Amino acid sequence: MEDKAVQLNGAWKFYEGTFEDTVSQTAGSLDVPGSWRGKVINGKKLDKHGIGVYELRVRVPSPGDYCMKLNYVSSAYELSINNKKIVENGRIGADKNGEIPSWAPQFVYFHADQADLVIRLKVSNFHCNNGGIVLPVYIGKQAPLFRFHLLNLMKNIGFIGILAGMACYLYVFNWCLNKKAQSVYLWIFCISVLVSASIIDGESLVSILSFLTIDTVLKIEYVSFMVQITSIQFFLWSMYPDLGKTHPVRFLKIIDFFYTAILIFLPVVPALYDNMVFVPILFINALCYFMKIARAFQLKKPNAGPVLLGFCVYVMSCIVQLVDIQHNINVKYLSDFNFYYFGVLFFLLSQGYVLAVNVEDTFHQSELAHEMEIASLQAQISPHFLFNILHNIYYLMDTNAKTAKNMLMCLSDFLRVKYRFDYRTYTLYQLREELDLVNAYVELENVRMNGALKLEIDAPDELLTNKILPLTLQPLVENCIKHGYDSGELNIRIGVLDKGEMLLISVEDNGRGIRPEVLENIGRGDTSKRGVGISNINYRLKICFQSELDIESQWLKGTKISFQIPKRG
Repeated sequence: MEDKAVQLNGAWKFYEGTFEDTVSQTAGSLDVPGSWRGKVINGKKLDKHGIGVYELRVRVPSPGDYCMKLNYVSSAYELSINNKKIVENGRIGADKNGEIPSWAPQFVYFHADQADLVIRLKVSNFHCNNGGIVLPVYIGKQAPLFRFHLLNLMKNIGFIGILAGMACYLYVFNWCLNKKAQSVYLWIFCISVLVSASIIDGESLVSILSFLTIDTVLKIEYVSFMVQITSIQFFLWSMYPDLGKTHPVRFLKIIDFFYTAILIFLPVVPALYDNMVFVPILFINALCYFMKIARAFQLKKPNAGPVLLGFCVYVMSCIVQLVDIQHNINVKYLSDFNFYYFGVLFFLLSQGYVLAVNVEDTFHQSELAHEMEIASLQAQISPHFLFNILHNIYYLMDTNAKTAKNMLMCLSDFLRVKYRFDYRTYTLYQLREELDLVNAYVELENVRMNGALKLEIDAPDELLTNKILPLTLQPLVENCIKHGYDSGELNIRIGVLDKGEMLLISVEDNGRGIRPEVLENIGRGDTSKRGVGISNINYRLKICFQSELDIESQWLKGTKISFQIPKRG
């Protein structure tokens, strides 16, 4: 006892139905911690309400100063040691009118004149559903008992902190994933669990808010459990809305709503707080939820497996916690284990896993949408170019059939190069393939323009395997021809320079250039007058490489368009 607190758990003597006349009675025994409800003493089954005296003989190492820690003794008690009254909590009474209940936890300091102690607790219960010493009683020296109290308080605060952190995490991320309903329901669930936990541990809520009456605390406890049930209910149905439309489910919602409303607005009526009412409501809800989640699992709904596992562990933990309160599960390593905390944390962790899966799925869908957008933009250029060529061939059929034939052969070569790459499957291909496409395109245009185009490509061989967006250079070359050609020859130069981690690619011509006012519009992002090519390329460069086109032009002198992409050999 010099360096630790000792639990006074186990069998205590119990004198039923009396406060003073214990000499003439035969003592029974009750386990501490535990409720006396339903226990048999001297052949008599005890009711939840009544009075009695707990007695335990203790031998401490030596006379001296000691301390006891008591909390959650229903509903009022008076402590005496060696027939000397030490403290009372509330006021014991022979009936409800005579009793003043109190759940306030207490540290009781006393001096032992001798090593043998007789601890007596006179207990009355006319306000709670479970009478008796519900939580453990501790004895020890002041310092180790106070350290134990602080450790226990830190453990509870730690749980509340973890719960609050997970509540924020689940709330924020579900909200960000645009699952606002699920986010709110989980947040409400976590808050109601915090309230329940602060009552179950027997210290937090009553210690902080000492002015609360026992009826108020009881009301808060039961309402918080109903809020948990309702928030889980709506959380599950927000995940699987099609499973919450049946008539039994609607009927259950009505029952939960009215029962919760009665708990909130009516005074504490013992019948409404009795386990004969409360436990069946919990059981019906749990069974209904289980059937719905099992149905979702059977239908292979998204994330039904983790949700089902988390819910089952949560429900089983609540059941075991109730059994522990009633009968004191005295198993090695589990005697101080809070099953309710474990169930709540497991349920929230399962939701955290579901959230992680949702985030990963959202990221994957975003990438897929990103790739499909690129493919769509690339597909957008293909018909644009193809229609221009077909229009030219159609025009030449009547004026120069031979040239039209040559253009058809060149178009065939061009398409053969182009469709080595399938934009529906891949986002990038090699720079070599893009330059082959440009060569085929210029050759095609040269047939129509009688060899007026001169193409120069300055690209080192070791850079030709670098990855590039398809149809990036070809539309720029097309713009050179479409907007830059006036008469005579048009020289087009494509340069590729190694800039360390980046490649600088440029397309330059000696054509008409771009008028200053048009160049200014392009600088402001207005490329509508330049066709689909520039705006399309610029947008794809931004979302793929965080790059953009740099356009330099002088009217009647030429244009140079350049951009940078990462080296991806």
